[in-house]
Amino acid sequence: MPEKIRHLDYYVLKTLESLKSWNYPKLEIKRDDTNLFLGSGNAGCVCELFVERFNGIALNVSEYKQFFKRVIRKEFASINIISASGGKDAVNMAFFLKERGLEANLITCNQTPPAQKFIKKENIFVFPSFVEPPTYNVSTYSSMIYWLFKENIEEIKDFIKKIKVPNLRKYQYIFFLSSDKYKVIAEMASRKVAETLEGIGSNGDGFSNGTHGMLRQPNKNRLIFCLHQKYDLGENIYQLNFDSYLGLMLGTYYIIGKNQTDKDTENLLRDYKEISKKQGWEFNKIW
Repeated sequence: MPEKIRHLDYYVLKTLESLKSWNYPKLEIKRDDTNLFLGSGNAGCVCELFVERFNGIALNVSEYKQFFKRVIRKEFASINIISASGGKDAVNMAFFLKERGLEANLITCNQTPPAQKFIKKENIFVFPSFVEPPTYNVSTYSSMIYWLFKENIEEIKDFIKKIKVPNLRKYQYIFFLSSDKYKVIAEMASRKVAETLEGIGSNGDGFSNGTHGMLRQPNKNRLIFCLHQKYDLGENIYQLNFDSYLGLMLGTYYIIGKNQTDKDTENLLRDYKEISKKQGWEFNKIW
């Protein structure tokens, strides 16, 4: 299969073979309630995992400007922009912060990130990853999550080998319902379905919030995908029980990849080119 149409599951397995051998940047962040982490898309979700590790506040691209309008203080323990490409919204974030006299770190996987023009060289931390098709971000965010939590790679490999892959094409909608701890992974998996699989809607939330009105009506065309969370109400339930941020992320991505077609990938690449042009996103070379 040509490299350009490799599916997510290929990168999941490839990433698992490399995470332990990669060299990671020397990034030091002290635990502090005033750390800030900014990101867009699934990088915004990864920001929440940095908060889990270092404390502070996670802000996605729809939130950060409003936050700085409301906040009075101008001193923070650290400000960190997380972006695999170091481009797209990271450029605007870096410019926004510099205009306000705020110094930020850039946590990226791109050796030549476009946002570097607004960030001091010594504040750019490049995590190892493979070159992947746009939006895949399997190795990029896996690299960061592994660095954060150092979860057991051999256990994750064994877990993924034992997965019985469901046919997601049987459904029109997938809801990722996780234990509250893994709410962020439910959101990441939901976004990955939306951008990867044609004709399937998705959403994701933690159990405590997700059971408030989101699953009340029966829906024979819906699959409830449970992440480390038992749920015995609903017509179609798929259980993925594993206590690991990286394991659940890669497990869901592996299943999505096994359901992915070449047409899905063609759709994704075409749409990504179009939205990038409309949004004026900067990348440098990413693929």
